[in-house]
Amino acid sequence: MPKSFKLLLATFAILAFILPSSVSAAELKSSENLHIPQGETIDGNLYVASNSIVVDGDIAGDLIALSKSITINGRLEGDLIALAQNITVNGEINGNIRSISNTATINGSVARNVNFIGNSLNIEKTAQINWDLLTGALKTDIKGVIKGNVYGNSETVSLSGKIGKNFNFSNYSNAQVINIGPEANINGNLYYNEDTNIVIAEKANIAGDTEIIKKETKDQGKTSRSIWSFIYKIFAILVIGLVVISLGKKHIPELNLLIKEKTGKAFAWGFLASLITPLAAIILIFSIIGIPLALIILVLWMILFCVAKIVIAIFVGKYLLTKLNKEKDSDKNIIFALIIGVVILWLLFAIPYIGWLFSFLAGSLGLGTILLYFKKINS
Repeated sequence: MPKSFKLLLATFAILAFILPSSVSAAELKSSENLHIPQGETIDGNLYVASNSIVVDGDIAGDLIALSKSITINGRLEGDLIALAQNITVNGEINGNIRSISNTATINGSVARNVNFIGNSLNIEKTAQINWDLLTGALKTDIKGVIKGNVYGNSETVSLSGKIGKNFNFSNYSNAQVINIGPEANINGNLYYNEDTNIVIAEKANIAGDTEIIKKETKDQGKTSRSIWSFIYKIFAILVIGLVVISLGKKHIPELNLLIKEKTGKAFAWGFLASLITPLAAIILIFSIIGIPLALIILVLWMILFCVAKIVIAIFVGKYLLTKLNKEKDSDKNIIFALIIGVVILWLLFAIPYIGWLFSFLAGSLGLGTILLYFKKINS
């Protein structure tokens, strides 16, 4: 499969997860912690960026969220489209769940599909999903009821719940582990690949056929793996971006201004810092006393370099939004700017052979901008 097609497919998948079907929003919120109390109803869609989101009330449309923690105890009439570290659904969602997060736990009901990418997905005993489950979690644990199909890519899959149709994990590129417990009930077929380490309890009920699928080619497996890896990387960067926005939102307008007005100077500072810092750390490594200091310097430099690229991503996103909307820059669109900028830049960074150069240039410009800003506020 051509590299360009993989990048295009990855972009489409990302947008499918993070963008709603309509761009109109009833409300746009950005706060440290958001709580919708019981008895309160949000009419229409809600777009929100916050460290913590708790919904005890009702949302009449979609919830499109970027947050560290999202908890849904109330009722959501539309879709939950979320990028978060942790997601918990105890209430009722009458649409789909499309999420990228570290962990997700579903205790309530979902009227349609669940699409998930992340580290761990837990479908608890009280959970019910009326349509299909597509999982890209490293670990998937299903104890509840899924009336449709279950399929995807997971290293470890545990099933003790009920599946209404087929259970298919045959497309995973590497060896995986599947445990089907005695309480498991699959009303359709069971598919898994030939490298799978599978344990099926004697009392487990599989109504359909059990079929072992042979791998087609190693290249196809690598392609699927690389796409999921790329999408997960985008998620991780967006979560870091949320933290950057939460901690430094008031500084972002000034950083954007420095990028516009002092591009050359910022890049020069960043370029020198990007070369000197790793070199200094390498020199320190050769002295026993300097090894701990060298490690600290390298870690801090890598963190700052990542933040620097996020600063540039926000700038790129805000610039494009301003041009497309033909209106003055606004802090209200900072989350959308982050999403657009990260997707565009990380696609550039993924280009074979020259992507590293784009990454270095963006990081150097962002790093220099941050250094100039620190100099300005301390002068």
